[in-house]
Amino acid sequence: MTLRRGLLATAAGCALAGFPGSGSAQEIGSTAPGVSGLGTEHPLDRTVIGPITLDVGGEARLLYDSNLFAEPDDGASDAIAIIRPYANIRHRAGALTTVLSTRLDLRRHAEFESEDADAASVRLASEWSPRGGETLYASGHVDRVIEVRGDPESRRIQGIGPRLYRIAGGSVGYTRSGSRFLLEVVGDAQNVDALALRDADRDHDLYSGRVTLGYRPGGPLFFTGTGYYTRRDFRLLDPVTNADRDVATTGALLGIRFADGGLIEGRVGAGVFHVEADDPARDNRTGFSLQGRLTYRPRQRTAINLDLFNGDVTSFRTGASTRIETNIGLGVDQEIRHNLLGSARVKWERYKFSGGGPAPIQSPVQERWQAAAEIEYLANRRMSIVGEAAYGSRSSDDPLDEYSRFRAGVGVRLRF
Repeated sequence: MTLRRGLLATAAGCALAGFPGSGSAQEIGSTAPGVSGLGTEHPLDRTVIGPITLDVGGEARLLYDSNLFAEPDDGASDAIAIIRPYANIRHRAGALTTVLSTRLDLRRHAEFESEDADAASVRLASEWSPRGGETLYASGHVDRVIEVRGDPESRRIQGIGPRLYRIAGGSVGYTRSGSRFLLEVVGDAQNVDALALRDADRDHDLYSGRVTLGYRPGGPLFFTGTGYYTRRDFRLLDPVTNADRDVATTGALLGIRFADGGLIEGRVGAGVFHVEADDPARDNRTGFSLQGRLTYRPRQRTAINLDLFNGDVTSFRTGASTRIETNIGLGVDQEIRHNLLGSARVKWERYKFSGGGPAPIQSPVQERWQAAAEIEYLANRRMSIVGEAAYGSRSSDDPLDEYSRFRAGVGVRLRF
């Protein structure tokens, strides 16, 4: 397992924990990361100093948003300037590899200055591989996250800006992959702190653990079984009902996993999860669990990604202890020419709020479609020009939750 694979496993543990902002670290550096750097004319270039590899760059974009506040009717539009510098330092000493990653996300609005916000991320990860197929890894991170207007439970009030969170946590994991058997153990902990005092009811801790066993009958395929546990502890009681919102989720998955380097890579599993609330007045429930990401490479210059998830995630809505979220995403990364990259994404999401007592406060079901495309022209190995367009719409039992939004932008990406 490479360090990148280890970090992906850690991210999977965060997904189990189920905070909507935990996946906030956006890929910076390429429009099509699945095929980037393959061209001989404009390869991705990094500075190497002995055992240290340095990757520094950034991007600047100008984005148009047709419905900045995700309003159901007559949404306000705005232009947004975004600057995202980043730096990654990788050090390798024998079997030990350590990576320090830092990035900023600075946003400024032309008209609605109250929406201006800054995000940042610092991550440190180490991987020790004493022998082939065996890896011990650990990571820690501190993130400042900007809530996205239009997310299922995002702020609707205008004039005070989006919510900001500080998310701090760490993960440890061990994996051993042999000719026949696979073992993987991952543990994760996070503290989620809403920075504004008015959002203190969203502060909580997340703890999760996962164990996977696999058997390979032959070839690149493992048959796997996974058990996981997630615990959510809120700092405050429900601000309206004064109910205990702490919950624990236990789940089991059966699935498959493909070894790296083949025609298909990734993993997918399906099973059941059970949510148990600390408050006896809240309902416990069992549901269908689905998690996975598969990458199919029909040719060297093409990568097709399928993302699947169904499970419970954290909810802050009054009368709900969690929400059941279903995501299905399909994307394509393509090297169109030696200096032209493209990507296209489509995603469907469904949100159902759950966890009330005998007479729960009714919460609507939401569904959201999103489609996006991006193209990157590599002028040289240091600079590229990027164009993007995206459209999304949400339907709901509550008309006030519905909206549609179009975004388009251009930018410049630099690599030093």
